[in-house]
Amino acid sequence: MGLTAKDRQQLQELGKELRKITGGSQREDGTPKTFDELERDAIEVADLIGAAILEAGVRDAEACEACHCPKCGAMAPRRQEPEPRVLQTSRGEVSWFEYEYFCRKCRRAFFPSDQ
Repeated sequence: MGLTAKDRQQLQELGKELRKITGGSQREDGTPKTFDELERDAIEVADLIGAAILEAGVRDAEACEACHCPKCGAMAPRRQEPEPRVLQTSRGEVSWFEYEYFCRKCRRAFFPSDQ
C-alpha cells in the first residue's frame, strides 16, 4: 500500500479517537482493562474498519454500460438490475450490488469481478 509518514500520523491520530470510542484503557466500572481486553477491542475495531474499507471500495467501482466478454472479447451489455453480492472476508462480511453482463455471442452471463 505504501503509506506515507503523513498517512501514518493521521492513522495514529485516528487510533487515539477510536480508543476513546472503545472506552480507552478502563472498563465501565473504572478498573483497568487487561492487555487481552485491549487487544480484543483493537481487533474488533480493525475488523470493522477493514470491512468498511472493502465495502466502500467495491461500491465505488463504476459499473460500465458494457464490458468485454472474458471468453470471446465481444462487448456485453449490462443487465438492468444489479445483483446483491455478499462475501465473507478475513475482516468481516462485505456486501454490495454488482451488475451482471450478458454476452449475446457466447450466450454467457458474467460478473466482471469474477474474472
